[in-house]
Amino acid sequence: MTDRDFETPALRLGRPAPSDAGARVARQRELGLASVPDTVFDEVARTAAESTGATAAMVNLVGERGQYFVGLYGKEPSSGEPAFLGDPGRFMDMDQGFCVHVVGRKAALTLDDVFEFSRFRGNPVVDELGVRSYIGVPLIDDDGTVIGTVCAIDPAPRSESEGNSWGNQGLQVLKEARDRVLAEIGGRQKIGGVLAAADGPVMITASPGLEVLYANAWHEQLFGGVEQLGAPAPEVFPHLAPVGILAIIEHLERGGEPMVTPPIPLNGPATATIAFAAVPVRVPGQEAAVLTFGLTDTDAVTCLARAKEIAADVEDQTDAP
Repeated sequence: MTDRDFETPALRLGRPAPSDAGARVARQRELGLASVPDTVFDEVARTAAESTGATAAMVNLVGERGQYFVGLYGKEPSSGEPAFLGDPGRFMDMDQGFCVHVVGRKAALTLDDVFEFSRFRGNPVVDELGVRSYIGVPLIDDDGTVIGTVCAIDPAPRSESEGNSWGNQGLQVLKEARDRVLAEIGGRQKIGGVLAAADGPVMITASPGLEVLYANAWHEQLFGGVEQLGAPAPEVFPHLAPVGILAIIEHLERGGEPMVTPPIPLNGPATATIAFAAVPVRVPGQEAAVLTFGLTDTDAVTCLARAKEIAADVEDQTDAP
């Protein structure tokens, strides 16, 4: 690849592209929270549902334009039991559901029967999904930002007279779930620290969808900023394919050995070339993931060895209690 060939992708060492995301999405990004299914948070949702007797529970990241259930659990009702009318999947619009109210008030919300509240009974989830009762608590970060909620829902109303009100016990269960989520987020910050300290651009993508889980500042300086983690890497970083990074990731995911791209010319006076390696890595909440690492003015053996070292450091943090 010549300098002339490389002028179209145009990697440049500089400041990351500014993000137009709001404060909440920006904080989610800083905390390394990706809008992808997460097995750890799925387990939190399962425990919350079973402990409250709810039909479904979620760990919800509330953004500016939508909500994403990084943790989700729903049980199949037995014959004769009330059931939801539909399945919203992992994504929900901002005007759907009650979590946006929890975020807005920065306090828990308990609705034993949404029909008893004119403000809530007209919500689309009531008619479209058959949600009849709700309980949710906010996920509040250390800096005071509400990044989302933990919630539970039922297709049937609850009441004190029936002895199944959400009550203080339900709130306590969700607060414990909230604490588990916040502790997990805090632990994952150590992974972000490993990537921030790396001596080159690092990205981690989930397999097999190539959703971006992490990208350090150096990576963003080369390929542009990430507005929200969880988007597919080819969409977030369109220049990955021209420089060969997508090819080495896909080779690895097809069962091949870790690979390194040929040296790529850089547009900048500080360095001449950069090579990228792709290696498997274990990260919390994902069945499989790939780490890519770039090193300037190096050979393939050195680049690959350094990528494996960083992956090992990430896995040390993943395994840490």
